[in-house]
Amino acid sequence: MEKQRLLYDIDTVAIWTPSPDQAPTASSLNAQHNGAASLQQQLTLLDNDTKRRLTEWRNWFLRRVAANISPLFLTTTVPSGIASTLTPLKSAWQIALSPDSQFLAVNHEDKLEFRTLNSDYQVVHAVWGAGRGQDLYPKWRKIAWSHDSKLIARSFSDGTIEIVDIKGRLVGTIVPKDQPQAQQTEESAPINASSHLFVEPLSYLGFSNVRKNKDNEGLGFKYHGQNYAYELVAITFDGALRSYLFNSPEAIDFSDSAPTSPTVDDPRSKRLQHRRSLLATQSLLAPRQTTWPREGFSDPGFFVCFHKFNFSPWFRTVACASIDEKTGILCVGGALSQRKDVPEDETRSGVMFWAIEYDPPYYKRYKSDGTLETTADNIVRRTGSENEPSKLPAGLATVAQTLQKLTERDAGLTKKSVHTIVGHEKYGVLSLDGSGTLTSWAISQEHGGKVKTSWDSDHLNYFARSKEHNSLSFSEFQKLVKEYQSNGTSSHLIGVVNGRCVSMRFWTKDAILLGYESGAMIVLQIPELVNILGQEPKVFASCLEFTNSGFKAHDEQVFVIEEITRMIRARVVGERCIMMSEQEDKALGEPSEQEIAQMMGNEGLLFKWIAQLSKYFESKEVEEHRAKRQKLILVPKRTLSLYRLLRVPPEELLHRKLEAKEFASALSIANTYELDTDTIYQYQWQLLNRFNADLVSDLLGKVTDKDWVLSSCLDTQTDDLESVRTLLEYGLRLTDGLMDDIIARCGLTADTKISWIRAAASGEPMTAQASQALQDSELSEQDIRWCQYRWYFFKYLNRLSTYIELMKAEADMRTLEESRTVSLRQSQNPTYDPLDPLAEDLENRGTRSPPSLTGPYSAFRDVDLAGQACLYAEAEFVQGVRTLFTRHNRETWPWRLAIVDRIPETCPTALYRDLLPRVDPKRGSEALWIQDHSWRDMDWVEVPEFRKVVFGSADHEMDHYLRQRAMVIEERKAAHGGSEAASLDMDLITKEANQILPSPIAFPTSNEVLTEWYIRRALEIDRAAGQMIEARRLIQNGTDNNIQHLESISEDLGILCKLLYEIKPQNRNLRARDLWTNTILDLSLERFSLMDPMQVVQLCLSMSDDTTIVSDIRHLVLPYLTVIIPKRWQRHDQNHTPGQGLPAGLDVRNPMSYLYAYLLSQSPEHLAWVGAVVEASKPVYEPEERIISNDMDLSWLTLSCMYGCRTVHEWKVMSNMIVCLPMFEQTEEVDEAVDKVRRAELRKDIFLPADGDHSSSPVPDRSRIPQQLDPLNMYPAFVKYAPTQGLMQHALDTLERHLTAAETLARYDLPVRLSWFLENSDSEANQLQMITKMARLASGGPEKMGERFESDDEWMLLLEDLIRLREDEQGGGVMNLVSEQDIYREYLAGVLSCGKFELAKAIIFPPGQLPPLRLATAEKLVIDSSNEMYNNASSGNRHQGLMKMAYDCLKVLPETTNIRREMDLIEATNFMTATYRLTAPDTNSVILPLQIRSTENRLSLVRRLIMTQENAYRDHEAMLELAIKVTGVGPKKTLRQQIEIQVVGMLIEAALKERNYVFALQQSDRLMDLMKMSGTVDLTADGSPKVKRVVKSTSFSSTTGNEEDPGADSPTSQPGSRSGTSMSMRGKQSQSSPNFSDTDPEARKPWEIFVQVGSESAGRDYNRRLTVVAYALACCPPEKLESVLELWRSLEMESLHAPVPEVDPRRGVAGFMSTMMDRTTSSGSGGPSGSTASLGYNPGGRGGDGPLSEIIGRASTGSMLGAAHQDTLRRDQSMSQNSAHHEHDTGRRRDKLKSLVSSIWST
Repeated sequence: MEKQRLLYDIDTVAIWTPSPDQAPTASSLNAQHNGAASLQQQLTLLDNDTKRRLTEWRNWFLRRVAANISPLFLTTTVPSGIASTLTPLKSAWQIALSPDSQFLAVNHEDKLEFRTLNSDYQVVHAVWGAGRGQDLYPKWRKIAWSHDSKLIARSFSDGTIEIVDIKGRLVGTIVPKDQPQAQQTEESAPINASSHLFVEPLSYLGFSNVRKNKDNEGLGFKYHGQNYAYELVAITFDGALRSYLFNSPEAIDFSDSAPTSPTVDDPRSKRLQHRRSLLATQSLLAPRQTTWPREGFSDPGFFVCFHKFNFSPWFRTVACASIDEKTGILCVGGALSQRKDVPEDETRSGVMFWAIEYDPPYYKRYKSDGTLETTADNIVRRTGSENEPSKLPAGLATVAQTLQKLTERDAGLTKKSVHTIVGHEKYGVLSLDGSGTLTSWAISQEHGGKVKTSWDSDHLNYFARSKEHNSLSFSEFQKLVKEYQSNGTSSHLIGVVNGRCVSMRFWTKDAILLGYESGAMIVLQIPELVNILGQEPKVFASCLEFTNSGFKAHDEQVFVIEEITRMIRARVVGERCIMMSEQEDKALGEPSEQEIAQMMGNEGLLFKWIAQLSKYFESKEVEEHRAKRQKLILVPKRTLSLYRLLRVPPEELLHRKLEAKEFASALSIANTYELDTDTIYQYQWQLLNRFNADLVSDLLGKVTDKDWVLSSCLDTQTDDLESVRTLLEYGLRLTDGLMDDIIARCGLTADTKISWIRAAASGEPMTAQASQALQDSELSEQDIRWCQYRWYFFKYLNRLSTYIELMKAEADMRTLEESRTVSLRQSQNPTYDPLDPLAEDLENRGTRSPPSLTGPYSAFRDVDLAGQACLYAEAEFVQGVRTLFTRHNRETWPWRLAIVDRIPETCPTALYRDLLPRVDPKRGSEALWIQDHSWRDMDWVEVPEFRKVVFGSADHEMDHYLRQRAMVIEERKAAHGGSEAASLDMDLITKEANQILPSPIAFPTSNEVLTEWYIRRALEIDRAAGQMIEARRLIQNGTDNNIQHLESISEDLGILCKLLYEIKPQNRNLRARDLWTNTILDLSLERFSLMDPMQVVQLCLSMSDDTTIVSDIRHLVLPYLTVIIPKRWQRHDQNHTPGQGLPAGLDVRNPMSYLYAYLLSQSPEHLAWVGAVVEASKPVYEPEERIISNDMDLSWLTLSCMYGCRTVHEWKVMSNMIVCLPMFEQTEEVDEAVDKVRRAELRKDIFLPADGDHSSSPVPDRSRIPQQLDPLNMYPAFVKYAPTQGLMQHALDTLERHLTAAETLARYDLPVRLSWFLENSDSEANQLQMITKMARLASGGPEKMGERFESDDEWMLLLEDLIRLREDEQGGGVMNLVSEQDIYREYLAGVLSCGKFELAKAIIFPPGQLPPLRLATAEKLVIDSSNEMYNNASSGNRHQGLMKMAYDCLKVLPETTNIRREMDLIEATNFMTATYRLTAPDTNSVILPLQIRSTENRLSLVRRLIMTQENAYRDHEAMLELAIKVTGVGPKKTLRQQIEIQVVGMLIEAALKERNYVFALQQSDRLMDLMKMSGTVDLTADGSPKVKRVVKSTSFSSTTGNEEDPGADSPTSQPGSRSGTSMSMRGKQSQSSPNFSDTDPEARKPWEIFVQVGSESAGRDYNRRLTVVAYALACCPPEKLESVLELWRSLEMESLHAPVPEVDPRRGVAGFMSTMMDRTTSSGSGGPSGSTASLGYNPGGRGGDGPLSEIIGRASTGSMLGAAHQDTLRRDQSMSQNSAHHEHDTGRRRDKLKSLVSSIWST
């Protein structure tokens, strides 16, 4: 019987805790009012918010009212007896499983959610209506799925129906008749609560596919030519059935009723697709109305009210219904009416069956005999309106019907009324009435419905009896129930009094699922009438609502909604209600009845809620006062759970029981269904994490599979080490008899066993015979497996002991680290600095717990111990490494070097010095420095011969490691290109493989390997840690351990340690500290070991300075050069050979040469270092105290360093160095000629490259001297120059003279290096240049005007020093090639340039002595100095600045022609710049003197002055004088006449420009006279002009312009000029005589000037104009005669026709004739009389007091116009006014004259 019971399990799908229904608060209103912007907005917002809040309060109030008066609600369709009976039997939430079981719909109080099968209904797929209001009567709602599982309909208590798709989208809403027919807003939606308390719930809601199946095409419902996919049937409690046809807006599939969809080729499918497309198009293009009234509305093609039918003639009330889709029968249940045509038995059953028809009449009733009722009643009618025939108005009818329903309380109505009908397409129909009677019906189209069987409530209660009452009969059980009920207890007792059956479903064809009022649930097996769920009913808190699919798939699952309501305390804080947690509520205990009454108060009364509503509108002050108070209230807390009851097979149920840890039930199931009990014990074993011996023996002893037991003992993971040991020892005990079993099964002899045991005890190999016998034995697979188990048990036990020891060692290490951390923290500053990284590190170190090094034992037991030792070494867990070496020596010793090498380089060597390799000095090979102390002796299973049989190898772990290493090598080869690569670097590949899996090393290894390891380890310590002291300690330990060939690296480490630890950089300068930080700290041991001695010396002395150089040499360099280098040369070290890194020319056999080379290289910039070394090497010291003990080496070094020094301020150091040099005996005389040759060779060796061509140029290239001047080259040169002591003393004497001369030059700010004296000892030019610099620049130079010398005595001291440099006391000075005349000349040049003119006079003309210089030389010096001052002057004013100095400088000597010429230029410059402020070309600034001197044609300056300065042409005498002075022509007559001709032409041009024609006519006569005087135009004997023709513009220039004064000296350029500009200009412009080869290029020819004057002169003075044109005829070229003659004729004709004014008789005919007579007389004369004497310039006679000087002296008047000039101007103005009225008459003649002049110029 037990095996026949149903095996099931329950899953919790979801749990909900709805929030309690609380009244809304008023806080949001105040918040919104505060946020309003204006008063109007506040009023509007207040009005809207008040409406909203009133709506909320109304809904809340109605819900509270409905909850308290239910089930006495007001309705026109439900009788009060039915309402009071059904309300407790209904659930507030509804669930429904879709027909295809893919979706589960859960109808919450405020939303509808969909859950999917894919997630076992755990995940919500979609939600509809979330956040909306609640229904007042949620228990009277219904939900129903469409047959295609795509739509769901749900109804509300007011009769509203919503249709929603599976995506949570609303398809449409059917509203009751009293709701508006327009689209409802969210506020008026029915799910937000009804607007009244009158309800009209549905008794049935469901989709029907019956008529769809009866359609000929089977594609849908056709009505009025339109096809519809769905038919929805709704029945109210008053018996009104309404049918609706509609389509989904998204064209949902119409063929759901068929098992499969139509094929593609089916024409019906094509028409269906066309309709879908059309429907979808209509839905998208023309949105439909989705809110439909219950009756009277039609939207063809989308929604239509199909028909209406009324069951009221047969039913007093319709409480339930069901449609059987297979038979097309509608089952209707409720309370039947008493009709004569209805049999009494049919009336008692409360169920009627109706055949569903496609055409009217739509429903036909099955009679009791199975026939259909053929009469058609008038109650069947089409839907069009809902106007019921009534004598009363609608409102009165509603009130009457409501009162009737409220008073209708017939007991028989409630008991006999069927309230639940459940149909199944295969199993039939079940009905349940109010008395709890369950009836099973058989459905068929032939007979309708027939009763199969029926059970009353007592029998149903009996079926749900408990296990202890299973043996009772029905009568005995009834006595028990009555006995229980007789006690007066009204509560239920599960298994005894279960209450009425309130819900049922088909489970299978022969099983019914029943739910009771008490929450009990059973599955009643028919016909056995037993509960197949078990011997006890399944108990829920409530099972009012459950569902299953009812179709083929997933028909073995049931979903149950369980609701639990518990009163929980809550605190009221102001307007909020804060619910306590369950823990807080339980802590306060269960409330007493008095507390419940006090906390609940009158909450059950209606007026209390009305008072709550009034409280909402209280003032803000009262509300705030109430908010301060808190009180406790009781609020209901509901918990709803969704369970899934699932049928499972025995194996799965067993698995579920094990997961639920119900081991007793699982064991019972296993025993009942004969399942393997090992599964239960194994599952229990897997749950354990701690074991003891009793538990292991008890639990594992019950397991029959011993292989699993052994495997579990090995593989069970736990953190309890004692449990691990218990398991391993238990498993090991199981294998204790294995050896005897193997010997017995394999037939081995006793000798084999003895040899086997002996080998295990001693560790020696087995005998050959026993080994062969063991090899020949054939062990079974189980024997091999058990042997392997035993081997692993021993291994894991050893590992466990080691693990425990390692944990203790690690704990000790952590304790020591913590104590160090605490000490370090205490030693730091107690004030915490958050920016201090060390403080942060200490803080983190104290709070952070480092990860465990040993890790869990589960990982340690199988770990590679060599790799684990490497990890310990990397973590500086040295004790752990030592433990592994000791306890597992055989597993770690081959990797000893790799393990020790993994110890961080920062770890102190003292911590692991006992782990360092060592060599046995007696044997000369590696010694075993750590002994093996294993945990136990070898077992028989660990004998190598037996391991080879069991594992296939004597050391299978090593073989596995080698295979892995081979794979790593192959991977690295592939990474480097594999076999396709041209060449593989196997060393690199092996190195990379060793980083992953180190290679094992045999024992003992060679000394070379150990030496290499020590050296490599030391290099790694330096590279990674930079701890040179630890590397040195490592090498010292290696030396102590007898490791060979460590001397060189030990010496290198010694030097580096001195550099790092003994030099204190903080006591040195900043450069040394930076160098120590950037160089010494970054210097690696590897790089240092590759340095040659020269580099080592440079490194040791790189941080030295003046104060530390000596100590550094004594402490670092001398031990290295005097001890280490000789030893290495004796060892023939390959990296250190004699002379390695030493510059050429030094002694390679002397190690001190490296020090000499360094000092020589540093001497050019750091001579003081050499000076300190020389001072520390004085001959007065003992040889061992001297740094350089050889006197000749010291002298050569000093000579090279002093002459090679590139600085010019180390004179004190050099003087001290000379004092410290030894004195040599003068053993030989030095010949001057020989010494000159030797000096030449010395210069050749020093200043020329060794491989240069010396013969090509005896003078070295000066540009290469600074690069060639290297003390390293000088040292071998001086060794060659002074090889003996006598020559050395001569060289030292010369060095002293050179030093004295250098100091003299340095006093005058002309420092030179000592090498300059060697270089120029035979160069007269360079010595003269130095004298020149000294003479010119010693006083500060002309720029500073010699301000350095305060008196003339200092100038005289300079002269004495210059002479002393030429010849000193010993007879030969360092400047002996310079003559005395050169010295005086350069000295005077410097004196003059600084303005010391009186001192210059005193030196040139010494009293009582002969002049030191010739006068010509002195004149040249004076003129050159004056020119230099003139060129450098910034102003032309000769009364100040350099111009005054230039003028005064010329007065040092008596005036000569050349000096006078320079004075004239200065005076002319002063006139142009100071008087007229002539500007430079293209600028607005005054022209500079240098620009005047550099002008090639100085007459252009005069022209520009005359043409640009207003009225300058009137001072014609001054302009003439200016031109003569600026050109410097001197007194020569021919040159002066040429200048006068050009200047007069300039004056005429300027006068014409200013239209001063009278002045132009006057100067024309003067120009003609000058031409006659110069011989350019001569007169014949008859008085006619004799013309000398000159074509070029230079005809008036002098042809003797290059003539010079015979007494003048030709100037030459002077060397040593201070100004490059003045010197360059001096070379071009400082000639004593002028050069007139180039005249003014802008000057016009005289005949052109005459033509211009004759043609442009205004007035009627035709006589003067004709005279000027006659001048032009006299000097014009022949080709111009005709044109000029035409001008003459034109003027003559004009003069003949010109009117003569009456006022002036000279303007008439007589005047004209007299004019002509005057012209004839004038032309016949030999020239103008008396004019010659007034022309010209006589500087000798006038002494410089010419017109120019006169004009310069007129500083006050500013006007140079005489009275005659003023009269002439007034006359010209008068003539212009008189001739104005003749302008029109003479215009034609003037135009003709202008055209004639234009033709002359053009030709």
